[in-house]
Amino acid sequence: MEVSIVLERIHVVFIHGLLSSARAWTQFADLVARDPAISATVVLHHFAYDSPFVRFRLDRRIAEVDDLADRLETYLRLELGDAERIMLVTHSQGGLVVQRFLARTLAKGRGRDLVRIKRIVMYACPNSGSEFLLSLRRLTFFWRNPQERQLRPFTRAVVEAQEAVLRAVVNAQGCSDTECRIPIAAYGGVSDKIVPPIISKWVFPETGLVDGDHFTVIRPADHDSSCYRVFKAALMSADEPLPAAGPGTVKQLGPVSIAPPFGRRDAPLQGRTKLISSIRSAKGMSNVHVLAGLGGLGKSRLALEIAYWAQQNGRRIWWVSMPQVSSSMREIANQLGAPAKQVESAWVGVGSASDLVWRFLNECPDRWLLIFDNADHPELLGPLIGQVPDGTGWLRPPMTDKGTVLVTTRDRRESTWGPWSTVHRVPPLEAGDGAAMLMDRVGDIGESVEEARLLSEQLGGLPLALRAAADYVKSEANTRIRFGDDSIRSFRQYRTTIKRRFESPPGSNGHELDESLGPEIVQNVINLSLELLRSRGLPQAGALLKLFACLNTAPIPYRILLDTTVLADSPLFSDITEADYHTALRGLEDLGLVEPESLASVTDPELHHVLTLHPVVHGLLRESEEVRQRRADYYGLDVRLLLNVTQSLSPDLPESWAVWGLLAPHVIEVSRSALLGSPPVNDVGVLAATLELSRITLRYLIVTGLIGPAQDLADLIVGNCASFGFDRDDREILGIRHEQGRIALERGNPQAAEEELRQVIEARARILGENHADTLASRHKLAKAISEQGRWDEAEPLLRSIVIAENEVRGPEHSDTMVVRHSLARAILAQGRQAEAERMLRDILEVRDRIWSPLTPETLYTRQTLARALMEQGKVREAEDELRNALNQEVRRNSPLVMSLRHTASLALIMKGELHQAISELTLLLEDRRKVLGLNHPETFRTSQLLEKIQGILDQVKK
Repeated sequence: MEVSIVLERIHVVFIHGLLSSARAWTQFADLVARDPAISATVVLHHFAYDSPFVRFRLDRRIAEVDDLADRLETYLRLELGDAERIMLVTHSQGGLVVQRFLARTLAKGRGRDLVRIKRIVMYACPNSGSEFLLSLRRLTFFWRNPQERQLRPFTRAVVEAQEAVLRAVVNAQGCSDTECRIPIAAYGGVSDKIVPPIISKWVFPETGLVDGDHFTVIRPADHDSSCYRVFKAALMSADEPLPAAGPGTVKQLGPVSIAPPFGRRDAPLQGRTKLISSIRSAKGMSNVHVLAGLGGLGKSRLALEIAYWAQQNGRRIWWVSMPQVSSSMREIANQLGAPAKQVESAWVGVGSASDLVWRFLNECPDRWLLIFDNADHPELLGPLIGQVPDGTGWLRPPMTDKGTVLVTTRDRRESTWGPWSTVHRVPPLEAGDGAAMLMDRVGDIGESVEEARLLSEQLGGLPLALRAAADYVKSEANTRIRFGDDSIRSFRQYRTTIKRRFESPPGSNGHELDESLGPEIVQNVINLSLELLRSRGLPQAGALLKLFACLNTAPIPYRILLDTTVLADSPLFSDITEADYHTALRGLEDLGLVEPESLASVTDPELHHVLTLHPVVHGLLRESEEVRQRRADYYGLDVRLLLNVTQSLSPDLPESWAVWGLLAPHVIEVSRSALLGSPPVNDVGVLAATLELSRITLRYLIVTGLIGPAQDLADLIVGNCASFGFDRDDREILGIRHEQGRIALERGNPQAAEEELRQVIEARARILGENHADTLASRHKLAKAISEQGRWDEAEPLLRSIVIAENEVRGPEHSDTMVVRHSLARAILAQGRQAEAERMLRDILEVRDRIWSPLTPETLYTRQTLARALMEQGKVREAEDELRNALNQEVRRNSPLVMSLRHTASLALIMKGELHQAISELTLLLEDRRKVLGLNHPETFRTSQLLEKIQGILDQVKK
């Protein structure tokens, strides 16, 4: 096989700052052209924009930063459409333009469009504004310059853009519609007074200082200038050869050695300072300490660090590896000077061996530390007759203040170890500590701390997984022979692969990381924990853990989810009782395989208590061989459990949203995995139930304004239905397509909704009948789509026919009938028959207030329509009362429905002549609509137009 290296061309785009032009980059561009190391592979471009001091022509305006951001998007899309690798280099305001471009692109759900951008370097970017001559700038014509306003300290738009960039670019987990990981470096000039270094380096993790002031910072004198060197380093970072690192050595120990394995201290211990200090200071180290937690958390490494410290302080150290406890304790007796005959007699059963060892330990004149490592079967440390807490076995409390005992174990139950022991739960590493561990292990291969931090978060701070990742990346990076581009040679590539494997439907991405995260390492640790549960008589605990692993990594409301009747109907848990599953849950908690948590924001005790799985445990168990072989059993049971909870919870009622909020992430994960994972679930009943669960979850997502997740789920199911054996016109898929029509309506695209719903109605009428409840529902949404296009006269007869049918099928006061009656009232109002509409709306509200909560979205929506009818009749005070009644409820002010109510309330203010108050309300509303709905949504545009119109009126009045 021929191995070749191909240097890809990279397109560098220079972006200038305020009151500047492309000429600012002349010296930079000349140096690049004369640099033989990069000139052949770099294509230079200039994104030039107009940035005048002031605009004197009345027919022209100075572009705002948002305009420049959109122009940059157009420039990259059209003029650099063929460029596969792009690097953006900015000066001053240019950095804000790029940040706003990134934020606006992500807000539109187009994160994947950013994947071509490989790196961003910003010089002297006013990340928190520039105070230089601020008072003078405010007094001059500059105040009319919208670009200058963005440079004022802590401008809200700038801060919001930075928050989006940090969250969805710098700290992104990969590339999707809503995020795209791009390294961003921010450099300041050491002599810059306009944008001081503390400002230019604000918030971004990768920062530095170069020579120069605000202007010379991008005018390098030669190739050795610091600003040029950091640019070149950024340009070449992806192609630099990584230096080799020397291999570590591990000291090999004998099977019954009781010497601490200090050879395992091959890197500094990170993140355990407080825990070590608490053990060192506890009663002068004269008691029993138990380090307990999930396998792979580094308990033995922590004990080793304590042993090293103890040795440095002159203590005698004995390290007992389980299960060689007996032979190890015999060696301790020998080292303590116990007579050989006494030792021999005790070990053949004449007397107590543990009594003998402890007599000499308590009489030892030296300070000592005894460590029992990996005591996952605590009974091995107890007496022959009795239990560990009796204190008469191998593990006892020292009777001397010179002795300390340390135990490492997976068992976190305090009752296991007795009241004379202190159990320390060893947590995963914080992201920063995990990053430090990764950097220590990879040495000098050129990884960044931020990438290490992101990988640490991805692996949940599990030291064993972090060690495996670092060793894997280091090994791959130092391998010079390449056979393609599939190898994982950086933290970023490793993290991307982890994300793809753990977040994609199981089985859909192969097993790229089996050598580093598979059975040999972390999988073995998990298997040992499951075997330990089986040995304790809890065989169903493992199946319960795998059932949880098929859900999302979000908190699991186990109290409402785990119904023993549903569990017992599954072959996974035949004959399970409530006591059995309680015991299994406690067993999982004891070994740290699940973590109980409390949700501070939830008061309902059934929802307040949740549990979570470690992300690595979750990722590996859902791909375990048993789950792969029994996917229909595991995912089918999860679907039935979720349906069991939601069958009595209407997604349209606010009182059920707390439960839905906890369940929705799990429904989405189960749906993706059951429908699209591999091997396929060849059980039509499970698939149909999954589709029904997805459909009602889509209703919750839509009614609560979570349109993005709803769109993703619906498109995923409909677009791939053939892969799991369903047709687009099967009734289950028609239910999802109906929700797609609703989503199009919510996104302000009634034309697309009409097209989709007509197809759904035709298929539903053919399969279910004209007056089936589902067909009527789609006909109603079609009428709404027609209405939203202003064709009210066409919508009215359609709605009247649906009301008649709903009265017959569901009854006059059914919720669906009431919704259609409201739509009919809206059509009548839109055609100028305000009094008729008012009478209908008051009748509807009488029923709604009698049967449903005033918080119900449809009730609020009806009240808004009534307010509009009153306003159109000049009854503004009555309209305000209705709107105040709606807005005074406990509602989210930025939900789409409440924002619509706020818009109507602003109209009432305008009708009363309170224009200043209306402008204040509309300004806040416009900000919320831009954030929630996006810049191009019709409702956002409508609010913007109204605000501009009212401001124009006030301007005319002032003249």
